[in-house]
Amino acid sequence: MGASGTIVALFDDGLSRFGPLGDLRPSFEQRLGVLTGFERTKLVLGRVDALFPPDYLAAVVTEGQGATGAIVGRLPAGATEVLLVNGALDSLEDAADLSSGETILSPEGRVAMARWPVALAQSYFDRLAANDRKPPKTPTRPMGHGRIIAAPWELLERLNQSVVADITLMSRSSEMTDRASAGVQRFGNHPLLMDPSARVLPGAVVDTTDGPVLVAHGATIRPGAVVCGPVAILEESTILERAHIKARTVVGPHCKVGGEVGSTVFQGYSNKAHEGHLGDALVGEWVNLGAGTCNSNLMNTYGEVTTRLDAAGSIERTKRVFYGGIIADHAKCAILVAINTGSTIGTGAMIAIGRPSTFVDRFAWLTAERTQSFRFDRFEEALVAVMARRGRVPGPAYLARLRALHEAHTNRGVSG
Repeated sequence: MGASGTIVALFDDGLSRFGPLGDLRPSFEQRLGVLTGFERTKLVLGRVDALFPPDYLAAVVTEGQGATGAIVGRLPAGATEVLLVNGALDSLEDAADLSSGETILSPEGRVAMARWPVALAQSYFDRLAANDRKPPKTPTRPMGHGRIIAAPWELLERLNQSVVADITLMSRSSEMTDRASAGVQRFGNHPLLMDPSARVLPGAVVDTTDGPVLVAHGATIRPGAVVCGPVAILEESTILERAHIKARTVVGPHCKVGGEVGSTVFQGYSNKAHEGHLGDALVGEWVNLGAGTCNSNLMNTYGEVTTRLDAAGSIERTKRVFYGGIIADHAKCAILVAINTGSTIGTGAMIAIGRPSTFVDRFAWLTAERTQSFRFDRFEEALVAVMARRGRVPGPAYLARLRALHEAHTNRGVSG
């Protein structure tokens, strides 16, 4: 890469659908495996100079970037060439031999990566903002590695490859070593990669027969937990006593996880601290699942799971027999909630009934007495209290985006 004047720009082309998981983050902030697109690009290419989210997320992304130095919505002055990376791409291996002026296209014709003069890149980003996604006429070649993730079930389908590939990337650029403490029962030939500050306590069982296990900075596996790779446990997360963490699971930063969990990605800052099964699912941030809450990831008929990602959307086929569904940011489930196969639980939903429907709309308030909309003042009060426990404060753009989502929801009515 390294030529003077060449910058790296991540973009969301608006064609990947993550349902309510896309309410507060663009494609390049979705955890597509262990890493988000932003994190993966920083590791592989060493930099991210510009970000192009959808317009409705520009303020949230700008607010969240903090000290990263990435510019949102425009290219830095002085750039002569832009290396573009689609934010929903789960591998950057093709970047190594990407020639100047060349475009790499997905099988569906989406721009996966490109290396263009700055004027051509700016023109493309302007057209994306106007919903014109047609690639410009340049020399093209097909993708050799990875996939542009188009839907949640595709993300889950790729976990066996993406988790291992991301762990390999992270181990090359960190101080993680293959080690374990005395009293830890360990077997399997793949590594147990631990940051110097990570802890696997005596009495834990780590099985690396089918893939590596990564325990990142400040993360802990408590006594009695069983972890079967490939698994990644990210910064400051805790796997609690007697937990069973099965293969293809990613526990994002600052999570507490117990019970039985498999083929599941936690974005971060979420808790499932008690007994209960969670499988083939995607969990946003600031989610809490009460004791005994379980999900189904397989129908009794062993048939293909269908799902619905949005209130205005239709039923979709997932082409998967195993698909638990989505639990979006700030959703809360009380004790003993039974989540149906292929469910979508919207942003800010509060569920206190035993068996909700397979589609729960944003900000739904479900109790045995009534179904209504979560009042925004009460929702915000709870949000602030929950985030304060982790030393976080929601910014004004973040709250404004949530308020806009709430207004759109209440204008449309509750679907529960």
